[in-house]
Amino acid sequence: MKPRVTHPYSLAAIVALFLLLIQVRLWAPYFNTHNVQAVLTWDAMGYYLYLPAHFIYHDLSRLSFIPEILREYNPTGSFFQAFPAPDGPAGAMIMKYPIGLAILNTPFFWLGHWAARHWNYAQDGFSAPYQVAIAFGSIVYSLLGLGLLRRVLLRYVSDVVAALTLTLIVLGTNYLQYSAIDGAMAHNVGFTLYALLLWLTVRWHEQPRRWLAAAIGLTLGLLVIVRPSDMVAVLIPLLWGITSAAAAREKLHLLLHRHRAHLLLLLGCGVLAVLPQLLYWKWASGHFIVYSYEEQGFSFLKPHTRQVLFSFRKGWLLYTPLMVLPLVGLVVLWRRNRAVAVPVLAYFLVNLWVVSAWDVWWYGGSLSQRALVQSYATLALPLAFLLAALGQARPVLRGAVLLLAALLVNLNLVMHWQYMNGIIDSENMNRRYYWAVFGNVHPTQDELNLFDTKNRLPGTIDRYNRRQVALLTLDDQPISAETGITGDLGYHSAHSYRSENGRTYSPTIALPLREAGLAPGQWVRGSVLVHADEGAWGQKLVVSLERGGKTIMWENTRLQNRLSVSQRWTPVWLDVPLPADARPEDVVKVFVLNENGGPCYLDNIQLEALEPKSGW
Repeated sequence: MKPRVTHPYSLAAIVALFLLLIQVRLWAPYFNTHNVQAVLTWDAMGYYLYLPAHFIYHDLSRLSFIPEILREYNPTGSFFQAFPAPDGPAGAMIMKYPIGLAILNTPFFWLGHWAARHWNYAQDGFSAPYQVAIAFGSIVYSLLGLGLLRRVLLRYVSDVVAALTLTLIVLGTNYLQYSAIDGAMAHNVGFTLYALLLWLTVRWHEQPRRWLAAAIGLTLGLLVIVRPSDMVAVLIPLLWGITSAAAAREKLHLLLHRHRAHLLLLLGCGVLAVLPQLLYWKWASGHFIVYSYEEQGFSFLKPHTRQVLFSFRKGWLLYTPLMVLPLVGLVVLWRRNRAVAVPVLAYFLVNLWVVSAWDVWWYGGSLSQRALVQSYATLALPLAFLLAALGQARPVLRGAVLLLAALLVNLNLVMHWQYMNGIIDSENMNRRYYWAVFGNVHPTQDELNLFDTKNRLPGTIDRYNRRQVALLTLDDQPISAETGITGDLGYHSAHSYRSENGRTYSPTIALPLREAGLAPGQWVRGSVLVHADEGAWGQKLVVSLERGGKTIMWENTRLQNRLSVSQRWTPVWLDVPLPADARPEDVVKVFVLNENGGPCYLDNIQLEALEPKSGW
């Protein structure tokens, strides 16, 4: 007789989610290592840098190989991943990011190193095999983390509820982004370490064993050297099982007397896990403790909690709305299992405070609040208790909540698609643009413009007569390397303007309103045709108004957006109302501003007057 598979639904969910993460990774590989969107870039490069520096270049101090890596792979806009050691020898550098993630990624680094040699890639730490190994290594950690979390959940809820909880965490939150796509960051590994911490904590409280205490200490130490702010994780084992002040005193007595050896073992193993970081800092700077984030820091007395939770720029509950459910689930957990609710609630509140206190509270380029991703392992418990409670709720309520969860999963997947396709910006979203693209996978140019401007033409363009005021075709201008007029490419003819770093302003339309036949309050449209090989990044179409040489109106929109098509002429336009107090002698201008952006060609810079048709 074949052994029966226990808890088949949650096991099937784990397998299906693991395969899905692999598929998502293959859909968006980013293994072109000469593109800034490769795996080991920006912050991820900083976490990883210990490995090639130590094992390949044997240069963990001066990092003298970095200029060559920057030239070859362009993994970051500027090198901020290390800084000069304040008290170290001349030329010595200190890594900005902690060492923990590099330690945990060491097996996958060596796998990539072997593959690079086997398939004749450069063994430089950044060629494609290294990128692939780290990317799929992250998914291996995802499998481990979800498996551990499954074992924790099954101690409290049914197999079906555990399966549903795991599915919602993966498909309904930005965990999907930081496991399948941006897994080289610290958050996915942090999630797995939290799942391990929960499992070890549950096991120790069920049956105390010294090896469990040691493992808890090692896990806490690893959390600290992966992301130092995760030292708040100590609240989970510390408060587990406490339901009252009396229970707290009893646990303290238990730890200090009956299980004193366990406590000492936990502390010792925690220090042991943190030791690599301390020894690195001592070796690099002469000090055991170094604050490596330089000017960035915390404002604990003035946390940015409202912005972290609700802002249109990067509000957690606006960009990951499914996480409202575990917050509601905290109430259910409190009522049904106070011994679990106390540590989960305490951890969540303190962690939210720490995350919100970080001065760069939007945490750079990311989808939603990435700093909260690792906490989802803990928040899975109140989510599971909420779903379990629905089993006893009225059918109408149960159906409504499950329908809401399904809709929020769908919204999360749409937002991931929007983020990966440049519709949701990674840092600078705003209210008007958020609602313009909400659930919108085919935004128009007018909707995309709301990212940069508050103005939107009333009604559609077909309600207006369009009068051409001025047009620069550049056909009559001489070819000159100095002015940027080139004969390489053009829309109608061979002439165009090559915009590139070093040329700030394009050829400009500049007309007094009197000469242009424009009136105060009238809508105008500035437009340009753009042709770029890899995107007209860092460039803006500008419509401005000047009075006596001073700018009194400035509106702009970015040339590169979701509608841009590489190696094809793409129109970009911007509709702007002239100020109500505009004067006939004011000068309206249309031009392209290059803010150290990539090269592109421009043609047909145009200014139009928009006049409402009769009857509208």
